[in-house]
Amino acid sequence: MSSLLCTMVMNPGLLSAFLVVRKHRNFTRAAEELFLSQPAVSRQIQQLERELGVSLFDRLGKSLHPTEAGETLAAEAERLLGGLDRAVEAVRSHALPGTGRLRIGAGTTPGLYILPPILGEFQKRYPNVEIHISIGQSAHVAQQVLRNEIDIGFVGSALNERELLTEPIADDEIVCFARSKHPAVKRRNIDIRSLSNETWIVRPKGSATRTLFDDWMTTKRCMLRRTIEIDSPEGIRALVEAGVGISYMSVHALHASVRQRQLAILSVKGLNLQRTIWAVRHIDKRATPSMQAFLQIVLGTGNSKRSRASVEAMKPKGEG
Repeated sequence: MSSLLCTMVMNPGLLSAFLVVRKHRNFTRAAEELFLSQPAVSRQIQQLERELGVSLFDRLGKSLHPTEAGETLAAEAERLLGGLDRAVEAVRSHALPGTGRLRIGAGTTPGLYILPPILGEFQKRYPNVEIHISIGQSAHVAQQVLRNEIDIGFVGSALNERELLTEPIADDEIVCFARSKHPAVKRRNIDIRSLSNETWIVRPKGSATRTLFDDWMTTKRCMLRRTIEIDSPEGIRALVEAGVGISYMSVHALHASVRQRQLAILSVKGLNLQRTIWAVRHIDKRATPSMQAFLQIVLGTGNSKRSRASVEAMKPKGEG
């Protein structure tokens, strides 16, 4: 093993400091996060640059910009530190169930509408497990798993990363909807082109839900002419209820509003956007007792059967 590699493995703090500097692009802010002095952080970066024989940052005024070599190191550092974390967790996995921590990341649909009751059941059974939850776009959740920032991810789109293990946990369906008094609610087998001039309230690009719907629209050779982007399903529902526009969303997010007749699902011809919600783990990650217990609850909830039944129950009568 080279002396440089030994240095980085035995002192992962050097790589951690480098990644924090890259995140902030400023020594002072990085030092604040690391609880070190600014000169100490600067010396750590200089040490790495001397041993590697390359510049990791371009200094432009007070701002630091990673060089191409710096970006290469960042990718390898995240991989190496993630591996070290997994090694420690593998040893700790021999601890008793019901202890330790569980870090969960989820896309918006599973995070807001599928996982909450599962987390409630888990907490009842294992109240001493420390739970951390983050919600974001599916692509970001996948990267969190790869970097070992979370233990388990839940996403609404299939992933092709070779380092990831995926397991189906629930069925889902994307449907179009409007406020209950919208004229389109009374129509059947609506051609999507007749709705293209409506104002559509949509998620930002990168959302698994939007990607699925955009791909379907492409097959129909149709595009939405007026859109309002908002990164919040609750915000989308509120705008649709207020009559600002129409939208599309996971059926899991619409149960209560449809039952209360605030919103209604539209009968759109040819729209059959079914998908699977996946649990995602790193292929090299050893499942701790807490992870195993959580996954047992997830896989034992019967989400798939319930979601299929609820979709059919919510659709407008007479829809084909």
